[in-house]
Amino acid sequence: MERKNKKTKSVGNGEGSLYYSEKLQKWIFQYVYNGKRQTLTQKKNEKVKDFKARVTKIKNDVNNGTYIEKNNETFISILEAFVEQKHEDGLVTDRTYGRDLSTVEQIKKTCNNFIDKPIQKIKVEDIEKSKKYIREYSNSVITKMWILINKTFQIAAIRRKIPYNIMMDETLKKPISKKAQIQTEALTVKEEKDLIKILNTSEIHHKYRNIILLQLYTGMRIGEVLALSKDCINLKNNTLTVYRTLTQDESYNVIMGEHTKTFKKSTGIDLGKRTFPMNANVNKIIKEILNSKTANINGLLFWNNSKQTYITPSEINSWLRRINQKYHITDTSLHSHKLRHTFITRCVENNMSLKVIQTLVGHVQGSSITNDIYTSVSEDFIKDELKKLS
Repeated sequence: MERKNKKTKSVGNGEGSLYYSEKLQKWIFQYVYNGKRQTLTQKKNEKVKDFKARVTKIKNDVNNGTYIEKNNETFISILEAFVEQKHEDGLVTDRTYGRDLSTVEQIKKTCNNFIDKPIQKIKVEDIEKSKKYIREYSNSVITKMWILINKTFQIAAIRRKIPYNIMMDETLKKPISKKAQIQTEALTVKEEKDLIKILNTSEIHHKYRNIILLQLYTGMRIGEVLALSKDCINLKNNTLTVYRTLTQDESYNVIMGEHTKTFKKSTGIDLGKRTFPMNANVNKIIKEILNSKTANINGLLFWNNSKQTYITPSEINSWLRRINQKYHITDTSLHSHKLRHTFITRCVENNMSLKVIQTLVGHVQGSSITNDIYTSVSEDFIKDELKKLS
């Protein structure tokens, strides 16, 4: 065993003691960090100069505030604690908390090669190996998983459990789903006219008819339409106010939310709350509903009287599927979100200001989502635009 001095040697300036142990036949370095005594021992076949280099690094890290104390806290324990703390602090709704829990379960399934490891021992290669399983999910789910994985390492780095966030590695990229991206297209002008005609003739007395028309004429989210109440209507000023939506709790039960989908609990600001003028079609439908005097304890415009409960988005989508099968309105699927796409697309085709569109539909102004996600143009519109070239 290589050594120069068998006696205990103080490193000096309270930096610990470096000595050779006859009993263990190796060099020992003892030091104090955060009030706790720490011991570093020479590894088997490690040269004295290499061991002392490690000692020097520890001293420098302690002095520079970059020292990382050894611990066995696992990736999954940090992740789960973060999700629970957000919910306990009231930073997220029960619905968001439920989605976070689902994402955690997806991470457990796809990343089981490293989630139970001490986070200090996880390498970039561990995350790379999990990608082939992550890719089995849709891109939207992958994005949610990737955000939480990154957040976990970020927390660990900030709390000095790891020296740096390995997700910042330039070679580590978010994987792309193996599943084909499903693009929601708007109804064509003809399809939209066909649907409106059916709603005003064959299905004019159906209980869901006005719900569908309101979506087509306003672009509201289906949960916002179903959350409309009498206090949202101002016939004197001819305006309609959207300030809440039907949502789900952590157990996926439909509940009445206090805000819109774009409410930020961290700031208390609801960017989706909006008041806008009613056009003639909307005004006519609203008056028709108010005159029907459908009474319910919540003062809602739409209510399931037979079950004394909310009309749910899934009920609306089920009915849209059935009438599409019956009347062959469109060759693609028909659902409530498609109606929102249709309204936004018609607004764009008619050269409406982007800021006005975003205000009407409750999108954050300046966001690219209105154009990037919700806008498609009909073939008829493209034909009309091409005519301008000649």
